[in-house]
Amino acid sequence: MSIEQKLSHDWFIHADDKDKRLYVSREMPNPSGALSPCNMSPDDVDYEMSKGKNKKVIELCGMEQKSFEYFVEKYGETYEFLSFFKCQLISDFSPLEKLKKIEGISIYWNIRANTLWDMSQNPKLEYLNIKDTKKIVYNPVILQKAKYLKFIEFHGDIFSPYPMQSLEWMRGMSSLENVNLHLIKLEDRNTDILEAMPSLKRFDFPAGMFTTEEIAYMCAKYPHISGQSLRAYNTEDAMLNDIRVCGYRKPGLDLPKGQARLDKYIKEFDALVEKYKAELKNNT
Repeated sequence: MSIEQKLSHDWFIHADDKDKRLYVSREMPNPSGALSPCNMSPDDVDYEMSKGKNKKVIELCGMEQKSFEYFVEKYGETYEFLSFFKCQLISDFSPLEKLKKIEGISIYWNIRANTLWDMSQNPKLEYLNIKDTKKIVYNPVILQKAKYLKFIEFHGDIFSPYPMQSLEWMRGMSSLENVNLHLIKLEDRNTDILEAMPSLKRFDFPAGMFTTEEIAYMCAKYPHISGQSLRAYNTEDAMLNDIRVCGYRKPGLDLPKGQARLDKYIKEFDALVEKYKAELKNNT
């Protein structure tokens, strides 16, 4: 089963899947406090797990460091997929190195951790989704140890894209097949690292992350890599328009009104790709 199939089937967690969600169901002190969802204790973990939680897939809601470490030590070894939901007070994810059966991990919203963990210790880990974790996103260089990871997603904030220093964190990730950068802003847009990614098949990024020339160059140099913005235009980033022309500061267009402009952009883009193909051929 592919990662996409697992995400939509085996690992999918519905809101009413109580056996796949670990949260404090007992009355909590200071329920209106800003951090009240994050004060789960080890005793809470045991109480909730006694209700017959799923042993392979679970969403951890509101854990802090102590309860997280306790969960991993006592219950973690059987899990294939873990989803961290609003566990913003976990500062150290290194206990995850102990999970030898884990295949996928999703982390949504964390404000304490500065880095991830040594994923070379997780021989079955193929999928990683990092969302609303600004400190981790900036320079996740520890991922260079993730020899087995195949699919990674980074999500920033819809109102303010998260900065990422560069793509150098991908170096050495020989198994990586799919990268998705959503609402991310690259400070260094050098894409030479893609040449050292033998398994990469898909690279998704916002339509405005790179210039049109940079996108056309990637299309010419890496024709085996596909992506929603590795083309003249896409519909995924269209927002209020029908289509979004790919490239920094390029417009969104409505069809059929903007068809003539779109045809012009497509023609210019295709010409750039052919130009770069010729230059690359002459340089070999």
